[in-house]
Amino acid sequence: MGHGESSVMALVSIIMPSFNSEKFIENAIESVLSQTLDDWELLISDGGSNDRTVDIIKEYSRQDDRVVYIDNKDDMGPAHARCVGVKQCSGEYVAFLDADDLWLVGKLESQVKFMQEDNIDFSYTSYRSMNESGESEGCVIPMYSSYNFFQALSRRGIGILTVMVKRKLLSNDVIETYGKSHGEDYLWWLLILKQGTVARHLDKDTARYRHVDGALSSHRYRYKHQATVWDSYRNEVGLGFLMSAFCYGSYLLDASLRKIWTMACSRLTTR
Repeated sequence: MGHGESSVMALVSIIMPSFNSEKFIENAIESVLSQTLDDWELLISDGGSNDRTVDIIKEYSRQDDRVVYIDNKDDMGPAHARCVGVKQCSGEYVAFLDADDLWLVGKLESQVKFMQEDNIDFSYTSYRSMNESGESEGCVIPMYSSYNFFQALSRRGIGILTVMVKRKLLSNDVIETYGKSHGEDYLWWLLILKQGTVARHLDKDTARYRHVDGALSSHRYRYKHQATVWDSYRNEVGLGFLMSAFCYGSYLLDASLRKIWTMACSRLTTR
């Protein structure tokens, strides 16, 4: 155990990319261990960390064989790490959690129940942001009740830390698109939804997305992501120019309105 193979079949496979994540990864792993649903495996795909990250992962793996360490020597970024994890997972459902984010207790159980009762293949939940210290910041980030393909083209994306999807939807054609976009998860969702799947929202706050203070790289990533949305429309999804222009304008407007609403709500709640 601890070298990329799980000993048992799991209902939910959790995919976690890591790289020099010693500061936060214990909190992320503990948030999985605290779930009320026990039938899971956590595959942590590490891209050659040179801090204590690997030691931390291996210690958890020794204590609990549901935690699996994957030595991802040829790491090409988070999307590639997720691809490697998905290819080695055994679960009927797949969920995603980055090494600096957190889930709240009951996330997995409530989401699996939601999907099983309503025969849903792709779901996502509500979530909040938190600061580097783990304190929640403001209001729940607003989400739409569902996304079909055309709605996803013109709306801000779904938080990957809230997604749960049937493994059967994560074909190689979807997960091997790493490197083609700075918004790899957004491209994954588009390719899945293009096949006719509809993503459904579980209206429950289940997760925390961590903002790291002074992380300029996160701003650069956001701008790169927005810039490559257009490329995804034209080259990966195959939209015509006019349709791409319409969807891109709608996407930018929706992203701006969501940011304004979230900032205003946060200020009101902190007064």
